[in-house]
Amino acid sequence: MLYLLNFLKIIISQKKMKILKFFLLIVMLLTYTSTIAQDYSAPLNFRMLLSGTFGELRGNHFHAGIDIKTEGVEGQKVYSIADGYISRIKVSTWGYGKVLYITHPETGHTSVYAHLQSFSAKIDSIVKKKHYQKESFEINFYPNANTIQIKKGEVIALSGNSGGSGGAHLHFEIRDTKTEHPINPLQFGFNIADNIPPNLSKLKIYAFDTTLIDGYNKSKIINIKKTNNKYAIDENPKINGSFGLGISTYDKSNDSYNKNGVYSIKLCVDTNICYKFTVDELDFSTSRFINAHIDYAEKKESKNKYHRCYKLPNNKLTNYSSLINDGIINIQDTLTHLISLEVTDIYGNISELDFNIKSTNNPFLNRCPLPKDTINTPFAINKVNIFKDNELNLHMEANSLYEPIMFHYETTDSIEGVFGKVHHVHFDNTPVHKKYVLSIKAIVPDSIKRKTYIATTDIKGNFWYLGGIWKDSIIRTKTRQFGNFCIIADTTNPEVKGVNIYPGKKFNTQTSIKLTIKDINSGIKSYRGEIDGKWILMDYDYKRNLLRYDIDEKLTKGKHTFTLKVTDNVNNEKVYTADFTY
Repeated sequence: MLYLLNFLKIIISQKKMKILKFFLLIVMLLTYTSTIAQDYSAPLNFRMLLSGTFGELRGNHFHAGIDIKTEGVEGQKVYSIADGYISRIKVSTWGYGKVLYITHPETGHTSVYAHLQSFSAKIDSIVKKKHYQKESFEINFYPNANTIQIKKGEVIALSGNSGGSGGAHLHFEIRDTKTEHPINPLQFGFNIADNIPPNLSKLKIYAFDTTLIDGYNKSKIINIKKTNNKYAIDENPKINGSFGLGISTYDKSNDSYNKNGVYSIKLCVDTNICYKFTVDELDFSTSRFINAHIDYAEKKESKNKYHRCYKLPNNKLTNYSSLINDGIINIQDTLTHLISLEVTDIYGNISELDFNIKSTNNPFLNRCPLPKDTINTPFAINKVNIFKDNELNLHMEANSLYEPIMFHYETTDSIEGVFGKVHHVHFDNTPVHKKYVLSIKAIVPDSIKRKTYIATTDIKGNFWYLGGIWKDSIIRTKTRQFGNFCIIADTTNPEVKGVNIYPGKKFNTQTSIKLTIKDINSGIKSYRGEIDGKWILMDYDYKRNLLRYDIDEKLTKGKHTFTLKVTDNVNNEKVYTADFTY
C-alpha cells in the first residue's frame, strides 16, 4: 500500500510538473508575442505629432487610426513598422485615397498607411500594371504573401493628401489581422509627448418625456468652467424624473494645436459607476452607430459634438462597460446627489467634473399623460416602417432608427428648377442607420425624364444629387438621411479646361498633362483619358477638380492626339481634344 501511495505521488508530481512547464511555455509565448508587438518602429522618421486620434468623432464613423502630421507638406518618406508583406493595395478618388496594407504574421497585426502621394518603385510597378489592365484609376487588389515582401524600416511610400484627406498628413492604423478590427495604435509604445489632460467645455442634461430640469421639460446645456485646474459648473440643477447626460470634450497633445478625441469617459452617481465608454478597439461593421453615440441633432444644429453618456435603444456599439440602466439616471428620492464625469486620454491624463443635482421626485407629471399626437406617424425601431402619401412613399427596414420617432411629413409648393413639390421628409437632424426606399410621384415631360433625379435641397437654391430610376410617373432612389427632397434636371455638360495643354501645344520639358474638370449639377460619374486612342492613367484630385497624367516611357517622340471624355451622373458628356507634339 505504501509503495502504491508513493507511486501515485510520483505520477501526480510529474503531472504537476508538466502542467507547470506548459503554463510557463504559454507565458513565454505571450511575452514573446507582446515583445514583438511592442517593437514596432515609427512610420515616419521625425517627431510624431498628432492631428487626429483613435476613436475620434467623425462624420458617420469613429476615426479608425491616428493622423500624424507631416510638417505641413506632402512627399515625406513613409516606413513599414515591421517585417511583413503587402496584403492589399487600393487607389480611390475618395476615402483613404492611395493606401497600403501590410500584414505582419509574427504579431498578428496589419498596418495601414493612407492618403499617400505615391508608392515606392517596387510597389508602384505592380500597381501601374493593375491600372492599365483594368483601364481605371480606381483599383483594389490583394497580392499574395509572396508577391511584395517588406522589411521593417523599408520606405514603402511618400506621404500625401489623396482621397478624402483635408490636408497633408499620414493616416496610420493597426488592425487585428483575423478580425480586421482596428486597434488603438497608441497602445504600442510610439513616442508621443502628451501630459495635457482633456478639455471639458459643455455639459448637457437630457430631459425625457416626463422629466423636469429646473422646472422645464426641456434639455439643458451648461457651460463648464475651469478654475485652478478644476472643472465646475455654476449651478446645482433641480431634476424631476429620469435624465441622461452628455459632454462636449476634446484632447490635445504637447506642441500640437489640434482638438483631438478622448480615450474614455466614466460617469458616476454618488461614487457608483453607471456608464463607461472606452476606445481600445473598433469594428467597421458597427462604426456608423456613432450617430447613436453622439448627440446627432446637436451636431447638425450647433456643430458641437456631445458624447451621450447613456445608450439609445438601438445602439449596437460594444465600447461600453459598467452600464446601469444604460446610463440613464433615475433617482427616486428628494436628496442631493453627487455626479462625477471623468474623461481621460490614453496616456492617463485625467479631467474630472463634479457637481450636485437636487432630486425632486414629484409624481405630478406621471399623472398627466402627454397629449396624443394626431399629426405625425409613429415609427418603431424593430419593425418595418412604411409611409404612404399621394405623391410620396417611404419603405424603411427594421432597425434603421436608433430610437422611436414620431415621423413628420409635409410639402411646399415647387421652387425654381424643381419638378413638382418639395417634400419635407421628417427632419435632417434625426439620424438614419440603413438606406430606405424613397419614391416620389411627379409629372415630368418624357423628353427630359432621363436627365432628372432626386436631390436633397436646403430650399436656398442648392441641390445635392441622390439619383433615381423612373417607372411610369414615379422615380425611386435609396437614401439614409431625412430632409428636403425634390426632383430636378441636369441638361448641362461637364466643364473641362486645359491647364498646361491646348491644341497645337509643343512639349519641351513638360512632364505632365493637367486639366480641370467640373460638374456643378449632378456631379461627375466617370472620365476617360486617351492618347492616340489608347487609355492613359490620369490621377483625379476631386478637391482641386484636377486631372493629371504623368508622362512616362510609353509616350514616343512626335505628334499625338490627346482626348478626354467626362460624363456626369445623368450621362451628359463633354469631350476635349488636343493635338500636341512631344
